[in-house]
Amino acid sequence: MNDDTIGIACDWGTSNLRVYRLGPNAKIIEKRDFSAGITAIKNKKFEDTFMNATQDWLDEYPDIPITISGMAGSRQGWKEAPYLPCPTNVLTIANNLTPIRLRSGRIIWLTPGLSYTDNNGLPDVMRGEEVQILGALSNINSEKITICLPGSHSKWATVVGEDVTEFNTYITGELFEVIKSHTIVGAMIDPNSWDEKAFINGIEFSATTNNILNQLFAVRAKGLFNQLTTAAAGAFLSGLLIGHELGAALAGARFTKVYLIGHGQLTNLYNTALIEKGFDPKILAPDIIADGHFKLIEKIERNVS
Repeated sequence: MNDDTIGIACDWGTSNLRVYRLGPNAKIIEKRDFSAGITAIKNKKFEDTFMNATQDWLDEYPDIPITISGMAGSRQGWKEAPYLPCPTNVLTIANNLTPIRLRSGRIIWLTPGLSYTDNNGLPDVMRGEEVQILGALSNINSEKITICLPGSHSKWATVVGEDVTEFNTYITGELFEVIKSHTIVGAMIDPNSWDEKAFINGIEFSATTNNILNQLFAVRAKGLFNQLTTAAAGAFLSGLLIGHELGAALAGARFTKVYLIGHGQLTNLYNTALIEKGFDPKILAPDIIADGHFKLIEKIERNVS
């Protein structure tokens, strides 16, 4: 073990559990990944799962802070941590952590989620992404930024200084999977094929009208009239949906820089779509969440001392 360890951070989502042993300046000394998201936990055995993932660390470092973000703090998780309304910042989050006492008596801390209500009274929520955003702020020097976190439910957040002022969620990824797998439109799609040019064409097609419902059916109609092959239809649909998302999220934007937090094919697709629409994206790795947990751990240590 490394004696520089100052905290343990957990990113516990719907599908996965990631644990980090952190050193000074948010250095990741060790990382572990488990396919043990909250939906995989049977009979509420969250503590047993957590202990299996971190027991040796807990024994070696009995006094360091432990923070957990993500769906572990949801109503379906280990213990519900209330949402904090935006605008909010790292200090507010650190002052509203929810404690859990382990059977050993040790306290661990769940981060709250964030909520936002827009001008029309429409509510929105996030859990886990807020700590990734906090981490991103350690690596960005700007008064006002836009951050996108691609996923089944993509998040777009505006940050002013250190305050998350507003955000919006788009179910683009989930909608793509539903259309592909469970609709007559999806019957025109070869799920094992991809066509980069068709993806770009889908982005361009999205900009021709706001009538997305008609455009979605056009994926089928184009196929029937040999204007779109089954090999290209999936990429075209993806470009169409992501194009509409970007059109809504960036409407009236007076900036070009957008920060993406993510990795893999989906993040690369958003990167391509942003460039196609004239923006200047910068990709930050998901492990940036360790920087966010480090900020919270620092606040916990100061409160204790």
